[in-house]
Amino acid sequence: MKKFFVLGKGIGYSLSPAIYSNLFSMFGFDAEYSIVDAPYISPSLWEEADGFNVTKPFKSDIIRFLNCDRSGYGSVNTVTVRDMAGYSTDGDGFLFDLGLKVGDVKSMPILVLGYGGAARACVTALLRKGAEIRVLGRNIDKAKQFAAETGVKIYDDSFAPQGIVSCVSGTFFPPVTGVKFCYDLRYSGETLQLDCRNYNGLGMLVAQAIFSYEIFSGKRFDNSEFESVYLKLMERL
Repeated sequence: MKKFFVLGKGIGYSLSPAIYSNLFSMFGFDAEYSIVDAPYISPSLWEEADGFNVTKPFKSDIIRFLNCDRSGYGSVNTVTVRDMAGYSTDGDGFLFDLGLKVGDVKSMPILVLGYGGAARACVTALLRKGAEIRVLGRNIDKAKQFAAETGVKIYDDSFAPQGIVSCVSGTFFPPVTGVKFCYDLRYSGETLQLDCRNYNGLGMLVAQAIFSYEIFSGKRFDNSEFESVYLKLMERL
């Protein structure tokens, strides 16, 4: 039996074991999945594992333990232990779920809140789709640095976003109007609720897990199969 887990700090609430257990059962994949809630990263954590997911606050820290980082932007959420290779499925998971809920975001002005690994994944993914991005965070200096690193601009009052993607905790957001949707990556507890269509990050969590499962198992889904698996998982959670 193969062994997988999610590595993070303060993540006892994680739905990942439920998602992966359903995935393993659906496809007869002989494996188990658990939570490893750790104060710091140590190679001893994965000595007997086949692979693992990485969440807060270790998505960048894990890179120094890898043989190669295939995430493309220095934020890893999936690791295969046999070769210690790191990947990110966050951006693809986010785009898949956002596409189902919002549709095409090409040329759409979108404000991304935050400057951590999740924000980096979302900005990179949205730029791939041709969205017009501005970023903002509680610490304006960090936000400016993040904007420069990702090749986008910092938010100012001249920007009128049609969508907000929140990658922060709490209820931080600028006083904007005319927003059509808000997508908060959090999926538990309080999420950002504005006077518009509001979505949480559960769908992203499910979609990125399916992409990670493809990496772990070597199985590849076509578009219709992927959506079918996604819908089945959403029904079970």
